[in-house]
Order: sequence, then structure tokens, then C-alpha cells
Amino acid sequence: PVQPSIPGGSVTAIRGSVVDAYFPAELPALNHALKAGDAGQVIIEVVAHQSPTHVRGIALNSTQGLSRGAPVADTGLPLRVPVGRRLLGRMLNVFGEAIDGGAPFSGGEWRSIHQPPLPLARRSAKMAMFETGIKAIDLLSPLERGGKAGMFGGAGVGKTVVIAELIHNMAGRYQGVSLFCGIGERCREAEETYREMRASGVLDKAVLVFGQMNEAPGARFRVGHAALTMAEYFRDTEKQYVLLLCDNIFR
Repeated sequence: PVQPSIPGGSVTAIRGSVVDAYFPAELPALNHALKAGDAGQVIIEVVAHQSPTHVRGIALNSTQGLSRGAPVADTGLPLRVPVGRRLLGRMLNVFGEAIDGGAPFSGGEWRSIHQPPLPLARRSAKMAMFETGIKAIDLLSPLERGGKAGMFGGAGVGKTVVIAELIHNMAGRYQGVSLFCGIGERCREAEETYREMRASGVLDKAVLVFGQMNEAPGARFRVGHAALTMAEYFRDTEKQYVLLLCDNIFR
């Protein structure tokens, strides 16, 4: 656990998930995580410096019970998540905490969700097709390696089946890994996705990250960055092909 580096901050205003705080000595840096409340139960990410003594942040979990004048401490670090092969087959939230009932993550490497973009000189200019193994996709709507694509469909038409097949083929054909990021998903849908992927045998080749519908808007806002940070580890450190799936990006 990171010990607060700046004592003596306090909450000045709360508007839903937006929290203003006063720091008389030194302002926390942008994107730093703050812990607010008597027990430090509310995690806030700094998004703006309002004045030499005031910051504005977005709460990443519920602000229930938080009141004006409550203590706030700077952790001295941005929000971080665990990375590595230990994540395969697991389900996590935006804080990198296990939500599948398994052992919690402790130790190992943790990375900030705010990583610098890949330099232009390191980006590939070649065009290559990502062969999914699904004939309808490869023939009618081929995907590009390193590219992006959208998948649209109503409830019950088989999107999860297609996702499971993509993950299976990513592992079999490319020896790669897949990350499924659920943004604003219903709790029921997240549980069904986990159960169906386990039943189809692709769970141990994937990582699931969820910011669900019942969570604060700040969690849904940042869970995509958390999943992307985990994906970048497999790409840059493990040198593997990575498939990142986000459902639903509009939430």
C-alpha cells in the first residue's frame, strides 16, 4: 500500500462524482489518485487544478457518506493496475482488484494507466490482415492487424459467441492473448460472459476487466485505460499479438 505523501487536504464540494478538494501546502499532480473519507474509502483522480490551493477530481467509486470537510490525502501516484501473465483467466475491476472470487493480486509489476503513446518511429506502416478464422468476417469484412473495427448487433444475436471464437483463434493461430473490457455492462451480462468463456475453454487465454453499470461513472470512464495498459504489457514486454475487445465503448 502507498502511504499518503501529503497530509492535510479536505473536501470542499461534492457534485455527484465530481469532488473539489483544498490542499493548503502543495497541490497533487494531475492524474494522481487521492484517498478521501475517514477510512480513505473514496478514490478520486485529479483532473484539474482550479487554483493554487484547490483541485477538482472525479470519484472512481461511490461518494456515499463523503461530506464537506472530509480528509483527503494524495497517494503520490496515478491509478495503477497489475500486469503480467498472472492475469490470464482472471476478472478484474478498474483498480486491478480481483472480482472473480479468486486470490487477490499482490506484489509483482503494477503500471500506471496513463502511459505515453507509442512513438511514431516504432509504429508499423505495413498493412496485414488479421485472419480470424471466421469465413464470413474474413471474406466480407476483413480486419487489419493493428487496426480497429466495430461490431454492432442486438441482444441475443451471438456477439459473445463471435467474441469467444475470436479469442480462441487468436490463441491458436497467433499464440496471442485477448482482453475483454466490459464498460457499463450489466452485472448479469458480466457474469454470463465469464461463465460462457469458461465453458468454451477460452478463459485461460484471456483477461476480463469490468467497469459495470452499477459502478460510478468515473470507473466506467477509466476502465478502458486500465484494460489498454494490461494489453500494452503483452504487446511491448511479452512481444505477443493482442486482441482488445471493448463492450460497450459508447458507455
